[in-house]
Amino acid sequence: MCMYSERTQVLLSPSQRRRLERIASEKGMSIGAVVRDAIDQYTAPRARPARDAMEAMFALEAPTADWEAMKAEILRGATG
Repeated sequence: MCMYSERTQVLLSPSQRRRLERIASEKGMSIGAVVRDAIDQYTAPRARPARDAMEAMFALEAPTADWEAMKAEILRGATG
């Protein structure tokens, strides 16, 4: 477990505080833990955009064929 040593004060609106309280309650976490998780997600290094795009394409589970067949289908779709 990480030992936290840095303190930061943040002013929130009442609605922001209520949302944090709700999330913390639903997850069984402290508000501080929710805020730290949000910071980690917001500041985490992102995967390469090309890799993200490739993974999104694979997730589609679209039908595939050999390149020549796919190219012909694309051309037919583009030219009507």
